[in-house]
Amino acid sequence: MQSKLKLLQRRLSRKKKRSKNYQKQRIKVARLHHKIDNTRKDFHFKQAHPLCDAGDMVFMEDLDYRTLAKAMLGKQMLDAGFGQFRTITKYVCCQRGKFFGEVNARGTSQECPECGAEVKKDLSIRVHHCQKCGYLTDRDVVSGQVIRNRGIELISTDGQSGIQNAYADGLPGTEISQSRSKSKIRKGATRKSLK
Repeated sequence: MQSKLKLLQRRLSRKKKRSKNYQKQRIKVARLHHKIDNTRKDFHFKQAHPLCDAGDMVFMEDLDYRTLAKAMLGKQMLDAGFGQFRTITKYVCCQRGKFFGEVNARGTSQECPECGAEVKKDLSIRVHHCQKCGYLTDRDVVSGQVIRNRGIELISTDGQSGIQNAYADGLPGTEISQSRSKSKIRKGATRKSLK
């Protein structure tokens, strides 16, 4: 659809502004933009549903996509719509009663998921080999395992710096909560019942 969009936009640029033909061509370009947007959103939903079916908890890296879009592959980053995919996945998880969490993205491919040691490597090195524990696997698999470990740590702690508490005792797939305190069910009258 990108090549068709390029052709329609070139035709639009050659029309005389505010003419009837210009308005017709502008509507054609807008319709194609709308079709591309709907196709992308449909693809995101079709990827998010199997992702939520695969497990009870989904964790994603908390990346800043605006800075990634300014790099060399900026157009491809914006075309893929990673921010929209994260939002749709969060929505689908909420609808299905699954837990969704965002974890810190710093150093996910530089950390060993088995022992937690830092293993420095360039982007050209695609295999992770830990010198401390001897763990050997693909770099992308290691990154996914570190994201999973960080996500489990996120829900099994008391909260973030004492501001709020996140409890894992009601989540699917967590029978034993590792947090020090449990969530308490509120007894008595609430505001709605007082009215």
